Amino acid sequence: MRPGDRTEIPTVSEVVGKAAAICDPEGDDAAVRGLIDSFEDDDRPVTAVEDLAGELASVEEGIDPDALNPAAEMTVAAAVWFSTNPDQEREREHVQRESARLYFHDAPPLHVADWLDEMRIA
Repeated sequence: MRPGDRTEIPTVSEVVGKAAAICDPEGDDAAVRGLIDSFEDDDRPVTAVEDLAGELASVEEGIDPDALNPAAEMTVAAAVWFSTNPDQEREREHVQRESARLYFHDAPPLHVADWLDEMRIA
C-alpha cells in the first residue's frame, strides 16, 4: 500500500458474504445460506466486533449443532480471514488454504480436511 492509500474496513456482512462466495460458490448449502441470512444486515465494521471468530462460530454452531458441515465451518474460517485480508476474494484457493491453516491451527477436523481435498485445496 502506498502512503496515503486507505483500505476500507469491511463490515461483518461483507466478510461473511465474501466467505460464502468462496466456500459455496453455487449457493446450494443451507447452512452457509443460514450464515449469510444471520449476518446480512450486520453493518458493524469487523474491527468493532470484540470476538468475531467466536460470534461467527456461535451462530454456525446454532445452524449446524453437530459440526458436520465443512462448507459452513470454512465459511466462518474464511470470514475471519477476510476480516484482516479484505482484498483477496479473487484468490479462492489461497483464502481457503490460509483460512483453514489459521482458523484450525494447522489441524482442521477430518471432515474439513476431506472437503478441502475434494475442492483440490493443497
